[in-house]
Amino acid sequence: MRKLIICFMCLCGYWSQGQEDSLIEFNIGRSFQRLNRPFIDVYTEQGGASREWSSQQIYNFFYGDFVDDGAKEGLMNNAANGLGLSSMANWEIRLCYEGHQKTRLLPFPKKSFYIFNRSYTSLSMSEDLTRLMLYGNRSTAGSPQDIGDFAYQSWFYSGVGHQYTFLIDTIPLSLGIGLVAMHTLDDHNTGSASLTTASDGSAINFMGDYQFGQSGAASSYGITGWGLALDLASAERRNEHELEVFVRDLGFAYMPNWLQVSRDSSFEFNGLDAGNLFSFSRATFDNMIDSLTVGLTGGSRDGALKVLPFQLGFAYRYHRKDQFAYLNFDYRYLPNYTPRFAMGYGFDWDEWELHSGLAYGGFNGLSWDLALSWKINSDWHLRGGLSNFFGIAVPTWSGGTIGNLGLRYIL
Repeated sequence: MRKLIICFMCLCGYWSQGQEDSLIEFNIGRSFQRLNRPFIDVYTEQGGASREWSSQQIYNFFYGDFVDDGAKEGLMNNAANGLGLSSMANWEIRLCYEGHQKTRLLPFPKKSFYIFNRSYTSLSMSEDLTRLMLYGNRSTAGSPQDIGDFAYQSWFYSGVGHQYTFLIDTIPLSLGIGLVAMHTLDDHNTGSASLTTASDGSAINFMGDYQFGQSGAASSYGITGWGLALDLASAERRNEHELEVFVRDLGFAYMPNWLQVSRDSSFEFNGLDAGNLFSFSRATFDNMIDSLTVGLTGGSRDGALKVLPFQLGFAYRYHRKDQFAYLNFDYRYLPNYTPRFAMGYGFDWDEWELHSGLAYGGFNGLSWDLALSWKINSDWHLRGGLSNFFGIAVPTWSGGTIGNLGLRYIL
């Protein structure tokens, strides 16, 4: 199980994509001339997080050679109310080919093409299921284990889009329309469910309901469906007050060969008699496999329309000379993600912008945001940040961080 989970988790946490992208040059006079010029922008965010396990525990579990009983006890103590683990690995390349003619369009590129790749994985499980993952079922034989409210989603898709900014009265609106190619999607969950191992270990009984969904890709970059994704954003600056609202990847994907399995039943597994396995006739063996397929995992191959894991955000800044206070809100349509609020303080010099503050929600609990932007010269701009500096500064207490890095070259 540990080797299976390592495939979709990495050590790091979360920060809102592209927020610095739109506000970094908003109120600097000479940036108006720069934004009239085309530019190439590369942006990535990588990482994962947990509200329950610390960075050190995540690292030891996924990358350690052996998890001893002492480490397992610590992992279980922190997952007393269940466990959530999440990760993301995104990148985007944007070519702005037409600059601005009106200053009120400054927060966004006027016209641009962009390509993107998104990967999200999110897992939540009960305390009992976490214990089964760590210790197996021997210690719980004879006692029903609550494995309900399990949820797992893993998204992998890419796309290409076009973005255009225009004015509605005096307010800029940036609209991006992207064509999405779905590669893989796994979507599994249980409702109310229990798992019981017989006291003598002779059978395992499952009772409850579960749903299993899979896009069925033959390879990592195989295309299993198509969709559309909209990006919408607007920003305004009035005296000391600056406001931005945005939504990204708002859309859907249709997968024509979606495998859907839904069950609400009881199932008992008694194992196989290995001594008789090779005496089965081919027909008997095929009948057994067909019976298991229909009774336990058999499902439909109808098409499925799925809502993409969109991101909704709000950002407010109150400026005071070369300093500002900020308040941010962020939400992602993913399991195990709760609305995230952040507030803090920043400094804005000619070439540098630094802001930092506390946040709560997202894939983490309490976290510490940290972001830095640097205008290296008139052509090169660099920005980066961490969603949770606690995950690095105090790795035995806080659970992970996600880093982001962006580089812009103005042509």
